[in-house]
Formats: sequence, C-alpha cells, structure tokens
Amino acid sequence: MDSTANSFIFLPLFLLPPLFWLILNYIKSRNQSLPPGPKPWPIVGNLPQIGSKPHVALAQLAQDYGPLISLRLGSQLVVVGSTPAAATEILKTHDRILSGRHVPHVSYAKSPLMNYVSVGWTYECTDQWKFLRTLCKSEILGAKVIENQSHLREQKANELVQFLVSKEGQRIKIAEVVFVSVFNFLGQIFFSKDFLSYDEVENGGGMSELIREVMELWTAPNISDLYPVLGGLDLQRLSKKASVCHNKICSAWQEIIRERRGKKYQDSTRQKDFLDVLLQNDFSDDQINYLHLVRSLFPSSLSLYLVNNIKK
Repeated sequence: MDSTANSFIFLPLFLLPPLFWLILNYIKSRNQSLPPGPKPWPIVGNLPQIGSKPHVALAQLAQDYGPLISLRLGSQLVVVGSTPAAATEILKTHDRILSGRHVPHVSYAKSPLMNYVSVGWTYECTDQWKFLRTLCKSEILGAKVIENQSHLREQKANELVQFLVSKEGQRIKIAEVVFVSVFNFLGQIFFSKDFLSYDEVENGGGMSELIREVMELWTAPNISDLYPVLGGLDLQRLSKKASVCHNKICSAWQEIIRERRGKKYQDSTRQKDFLDVLLQNDFSDDQINYLHLVRSLFPSSLSLYLVNNIKK
C-alpha cells in the first residue's frame, strides 16, 4: 500500500513539466501574427472542430475564415491553404521556403541521422535533398529511362496475364496479384530482381502484409505528432512496431546490397540498375534501404488500396 501511495504522489510531479510546457506554448501562440482561424481550446487546440471528417470541416472553416486558416492540432501549428491561388503561392511562388515537410514520429526520417536521406519527409530543402531528388528524377523518372523500362513493363504484364490464365475458373485475390506485379517491377528497377511469386502471395501474409502494416502505422493517429514533447515515450508503441516492419522488409534485399558492394567490377552483360547508381555515388546501406523502402511502399500500397476499393 505504501508503494502505491508513493506512486500516486509522484504522478502529478511527472505530469507537471509537459503540462507547463503546453501552457507556455499556448500563451506564446496567442502573441504570433497568424492567419485567421477558430479559437483553439486549451491543450487540445482545434481538434474538436476538426472531428472525424477533416476535409469537410476544413471546407466549412474556409467559408468562414478565408483561403488561409491557422489551426492548432494539439500543440502543433497548422496553416491550411484552401484555394488554387493559395496553393500556387505555397507550392510555386514560395516553394523553396515552404517545401519542408512535417515528419511523422513513426517514420524513420524523424531521426536527424536519417532525415538527410529522405526525399518526401525532410525538415528543409538542403543541397543534399536537391541532389537526391535530381538523382531519382534522372535515373528513375527521366523520359529516356522510362522508355528503356518498357520491356520490363511488358514482361510483368505478360507474367500477370499468364498467371490469371492459369487460374481460370478459380477465385483469386486480385489486390495481392497486382501488388506482386508492381512490387516486382520496382524490384527489377532497383535490384534487377523479383522478390515475390504469385503462388506465395496467394496464401496471404508475407511482404504484402508487412506493407499494409507499415502504411497503417504511418497513417495512424499518433499522440506524439500532436504533442512532440511526448515523442520520446512512444506511448502507442507505433515507432517500435514500424521499426520492426522496416527491418523485415529491408532484409529482403540486404544480401543483394552486400554482394553488389563486394564486387570490384560491374558485370558488363547486365543492364545498370538504380542500385548501381547509388553505389557509384557512395550511398550507405541505410540510405539505399530506406530509399527503396519508401519508393516501394507508396506505389505498392497504392495498388493495394485502389484494387481493394474498386466498386461495381
């Protein structure tokens, strides 16, 4: 009983510092020159006004407060642009200043040691970020590169059709089949290798489940994003779960990176892939892992989402 009583005594002392910080942050925000917006509540900010349908709530707020709205989501300040003119100012006129991104606590890019390898989640647009973006654009999305990849797209499309023909009259999970095709296409671009087979993914689990889990963890409401002072505690254990998934996914190609890095000379009979480009530019294993992780996650997860949500 004594230990329980002592724990109740120290609990308020433990909660006082973050509460004091939130109150100071709220008072400070009252003195800033910000676009108009609804009056935030103490501690929770404007979260009650946003509700479960943010897009609807923001559209209604734009009618009352104009094209630029300032909101408080927990302790975080958010400025919303809701018109084409506001979007042009943000994304075109002042794009260099405003191109930094909010980095979710659950993301690997939250670590300063890893943020510099991120393209999508970056605190600021440094020269390293510009180089990385240019490299990805020229080596993956360039017109000549896309043209040279046409045989890969045809190959994956033919494999998909052949598999569907072999399953004529049987029920298949179309989302899983499309996922295999997209993921293997990306695997060929990065590593010149297929990582999945249609037969394996039919049984469920595996890589597709890991992809789903990571995307769910990245998009789940996280109290650490609303109150960064609590980020180190990882109260919902989202960061820990995401890290486990990241490691499992990256292990699929880790051996390929080690083997390719150990070769002194590139095989002249093999067409150069994106891994060769990264190795030639002295990228570390962590950089390569997370670049391919993110580049694979979004297209692959998008294919899963679209197929799962197709309506009659």
